Amino acid sequence: MKAAKKWIDEQEKHLIDDICDLVKIPSVSVTTNDPNAPFGEECLKALECTLAIGQRMGFTAENHENYCGSLYWKGERETEIGVFGHADVVPAGSGWEYEPFCPTVKDGIIIGRGASDNKGSSLVALYAIYYLKDQGYQPKNSFRFFVGCSEERGMEDIEYYTKNYKEPEFSIVPDVRFPVCNGEKGILEIDAEYRLQSNVLLHFSSGIVSNAVPSEASATLKISEMQAAKLESLGAQAQRLPDGMYQITAKGIAAHAAFPEGSESAELKLARILSHSGVLDQEADALMKALCILFGDYYGAGLGVPFEDEVSGKLTHVGGVAAYEQGVFHQNINIRYNVTADYDGMITTINKVLDRYGFVVKRTHNSSPFYMDKQEPIVQKLVEICNMHLGTNLDTFIMGGGTYSRKLKNAVGFGPGIPRAVKRYGTDRGGAHQPDEYVEIEDLKKAFVIYVDALKALDAWVAE
Repeated sequence: MKAAKKWIDEQEKHLIDDICDLVKIPSVSVTTNDPNAPFGEECLKALECTLAIGQRMGFTAENHENYCGSLYWKGERETEIGVFGHADVVPAGSGWEYEPFCPTVKDGIIIGRGASDNKGSSLVALYAIYYLKDQGYQPKNSFRFFVGCSEERGMEDIEYYTKNYKEPEFSIVPDVRFPVCNGEKGILEIDAEYRLQSNVLLHFSSGIVSNAVPSEASATLKISEMQAAKLESLGAQAQRLPDGMYQITAKGIAAHAAFPEGSESAELKLARILSHSGVLDQEADALMKALCILFGDYYGAGLGVPFEDEVSGKLTHVGGVAAYEQGVFHQNINIRYNVTADYDGMITTINKVLDRYGFVVKRTHNSSPFYMDKQEPIVQKLVEICNMHLGTNLDTFIMGGGTYSRKLKNAVGFGPGIPRAVKRYGTDRGGAHQPDEYVEIEDLKKAFVIYVDALKALDAWVAE
């Protein structure tokens, strides 16, 4: 077999082109009533594009009723090893210097929405399977590469697959960083309402998706020019509208809801400015003060659940999306809770706190945590392979992000992110769910070599 590093060097342009072809598709998952495109036309295009890439490589492409798809490589046995990736992305949002769906390749990186999460990350794992096939490797087990269309919006795609198709014996999910993510916090989404009638606050909006810290928030107020100037002095932007109204805007720093450190919630920033300014009437001011308390930290204190455990660290929470119109303020809350948390006790406390501040819970959606013992032999083997190639001494970790691992009976998150101290664009740009999302090409190539050895190790382990 040709050395994996030499092979991927020769295939680098093809890998980049395939990633870019996928990034060009604005595959934001939406709910439809169309059985031919249950998650929207763009997600269907991304699914078909991925399957076409796999067909070009010689794999058997299977479309699973347009919910998801897979690429199959038959081995000596029917037992399958899975690799699970997704082709849907979060909305682009604002603050980009580069076009989010017109990929830019420069200075050794690919920039575009989905370049990292998860189009580039999953494709490099597919290329590792392709390498084994291309170089004549004879797998003991069959390999299945899965591509989903709604990972970012509730994972209905993989729920459909696991309900209707047999799961692989063991799977890796290339949607994290190395070495091995052996656990994920639970994810709780809450939609709540607050009713008020204000003569000053006419409109409020913040955020674009539940699982991101909002980078921009705006409010429409009926105020005077002097009051608008007061808001500007506190750090907001004021734009005059007709009929004595002003649009007041605050900018924050976006981040994935699972990793809010270093971010700044625009909703909280605007709520603080409005509350401190004294321009609101009593009804609107009470709401803004409540928001300041509920989202004054990222670690559950505002909701009465400042949980922490030794295994998975601190609970985190953010206000993902908020909107006020016609007397109703809608607030979405995204919570990542510890693997040892008492769910029933937690939700009871949160409901009491929200009720205390005037909110009524309208919907909850819970995705339970998952955990695999770090001492499992296959987990230790994957960590060993990763550390050997990277020259590191990394250990397993548990995170607040949610991947397909939590929906599978026997899976772990495994790369391709490579931990590094310095990011090219700092903390507010470049990451997953942030503007100017990017992936390092050399990191992908390093991950490819790790995946090649890992897939062979998995093949041998599952066959035992």
